[in-house]
Amino acid sequence: MEFALIEQALQAPVMDAVIALTERFQDLEAKPEAVVFTFLRGIDQTIAIGYSEDIGSVQSDFEARGFQLVDARRGTRREERLLLLTLKEIGLKTTYGSNYFEADAPVIRHLHQLGWPMGDLRADHPRKRKSKRKDHLVEDN
Repeated sequence: MEFALIEQALQAPVMDAVIALTERFQDLEAKPEAVVFTFLRGIDQTIAIGYSEDIGSVQSDFEARGFQLVDARRGTRREERLLLLTLKEIGLKTTYGSNYFEADAPVIRHLHQLGWPMGDLRADHPRKRKSKRKDHLVEDN
């Protein structure tokens, strides 16, 4: 085996990872208040995910529209973009806009698996049920 070829083939991915980590830590140092977040609106079971450098103003805006903060943690805009791209590639559909999703089990499960802040929200979260059953009248004979 030619270890030199293997080493050369691995250099690019390793350097890409080092650059990505460096960018992340530089972003976190430059913007110490920046967070990635998840909000949930109970009335229509909508999840909103995003990034903000000022969670206070974003939170008041979301709360005015009936959302409640589920969880938030330090993060970068790049994390948000990568997550949204990944969710799109998985095939999850947005609802009201590019950062809004129905709070169903697949969405919640994928967000957990991808390390997005989800707090106590789980895939078995009670949500509105779409009834496929139609009520039938029963006639008494």
